[in-house]
Amino acid sequence: MTGLIRFNGVPAVRWGGRGFDRTFDSLASELFGERAATELRADVRETQNAYIVQFDVPGVAKEDITVDVDEKSVRVEATFKRETAEGENAVLTERVTGAVSRAFKLPQAVDAEHASAKHEHGVLTLTLPKKNTTAQKRLTIN
Repeated sequence: MTGLIRFNGVPAVRWGGRGFDRTFDSLASELFGERAATELRADVRETQNAYIVQFDVPGVAKEDITVDVDEKSVRVEATFKRETAEGENAVLTERVTGAVSRAFKLPQAVDAEHASAKHEHGVLTLTLPKKNTTAQKRLTIN
């Protein structure tokens, strides 16, 4: 078998017409109050010279996102907030709140000095140029 299988901890079992994960979220919401964001979804593409990484961050201001890039690793943290005006009472709250982060390793080292990030329409796009690999060098033995 080739490829990766994604497993996010809760099987997508149908239960009474609703997904089990949605039912679990609703139950957790009733028991523990506000739901917390659980994961940042990402796409990683590769070109000859760079990795392009996109994260879904709907409703998150760029000031509430941090990105750390180091050699072969990338870490993104986003804080989902809910704003309510004084005197308002929540009638229904389904949007997630809280901080969530995602980290992973890339197959090749990247040049963090020339990396860039863009936040537009709820999508964070990172452009991570690959480091130039030096050619192999044969050493002379003295």
